[in-house]
Amino acid sequence: MKIGRILGIVGGLMTVVGLFLPWAAGTNTTTGASASAMGLAVPIFGILVLLFGALGLILVAVGKRGTCIGGIIMGIIAFVLTLIVFAISSAIIQGLSTAEVTLYIGYGMYLSLIGALILVIGSFMALKEAKKPSSVATPQA
Repeated sequence: MKIGRILGIVGGLMTVVGLFLPWAAGTNTTTGASASAMGLAVPIFGILVLLFGALGLILVAVGKRGTCIGGIIMGIIAFVLTLIVFAISSAIIQGLSTAEVTLYIGYGMYLSLIGALILVIGSFMALKEAKKPSSVATPQA
């Protein structure tokens, strides 16, 4: 197995694992109580990132030219969806943070974002490493 496929698989795994880690967290500075929400708790976006990250992982693991192209597309979609959630969460956190409650982006979102980017890069590398279809040479008589 070549480095592109390995990178793609690792990136896909990072994207999926990041969904089970905190994407948003908050701490009440008065009481010290804290809470967090994982990526799958984010309506529809979490499930879609899981779907596209897992599909990208599977497609790049196959390692054929066509599936590597699919891995690139799935990785880009997972990256964009995670970026959208990141932007929405940042806006919500800025609006909801008060003197008593501090909200912040959790490390799971960063892991999913970086994982999707690595999935795309690995899929590009796997595409370059995949053997091009060979043309059948006809014997000359």
